Parts: sequence; C-alpha cells; structure tokens
Amino acid sequence: MFDRVRRKKEVPEINLIPVMNLFVTLIPFLLLGAAFYHVGVIPASMPTAGSGEGGEAAVVQKVTVNLTLGNDAIELTAESPQLEPEVLEAMGARIEWNGDPEKLEALSAALGRIKKDYAESDTVIVLPRSDVQYQTVVQVLDASREMKQGDTKKEPLFPVVVLSQTLEGAG
Repeated sequence: MFDRVRRKKEVPEINLIPVMNLFVTLIPFLLLGAAFYHVGVIPASMPTAGSGEGGEAAVVQKVTVNLTLGNDAIELTAESPQLEPEVLEAMGARIEWNGDPEKLEALSAALGRIKKDYAESDTVIVLPRSDVQYQTVVQVLDASREMKQGDTKKEPLFPVVVLSQTLEGAG
C-alpha cells in the first residue's frame, strides 16, 4: 500500500532540454539583431536659464585642422563654422616635406599657433595621398598630437586625430 501512495506522490521530472535548445538557438539571433539596431541621434542644444544678469554666453570658437599629406609637401588648412573665410585662410600653411624631422617641428609650431588662438580646438583630420609612405603618416600623426617643449616636456596639441583619405582623381 505504501508503494502505491508513494508512486502517486512522485512528481514527474520536467524535460528542459527542448527549452534549452530553443534558447541556445534564439540567443545568437537576438544578439545579431541588437548589433544592427542603431539609435539615430540629432545633436541639438537647448537654451538654458541664465542667472538674469544679462549679456550673452561666450561662444566657444573651435577650429578643425586638415592636413593633406603628399610626398613633397604637407598642406595645412582650417575650417570652422564660426570664423570668416579670410581668418581661416590666414591659418593655412604649406610645409615642404622631404623626410626631415625639422619640417615636423615646423608643422607642430603651425599647429601650436592655431591651438594658442583657439584653445578649445581638439580635432585634426589627416588626409594622406595614396602614394605617401606609412612612416610619414605616423610621424605626422605624432607631430599633430604633441609639440615638444624642451628635451622632455611635451604640450598637447590636437588629441583627436581622424585619419581619412583624399578623393584623388575626382572632379
């Protein structure tokens, strides 16, 4: 009699293997779907409540520097939506390049002048032509990030470096 009662009270074991197989198959598909999901963000700023003292908030002027690298020269140009084209054109420079490290110091000095006038600027876009050697690109990237001050001290210039490419033959 105890056997009969014991058999009725035993709970059958639930087979979880099909459910686990379902999740093992489903999880990679969910992760792949999440990788292709992008949230679109439109950068915008909202006016903030001032202290009521009047006057306008100071507009931060930033400059983005473009460095076009060729085998014989480095061309420096600047762009900014806040500045006049004449001011931006005056920042431009052409540095003859022959692999001499002193030319990189001239590049750092030109970038230092821009950084001095527009301290909030932090972006430089490097545009090497297709025939420029990799070593030249690395040297220019290093020269645009920091400027040597003496033997050991280095002053940061443009920490955000974007490496892009030129559209050669277009036009």
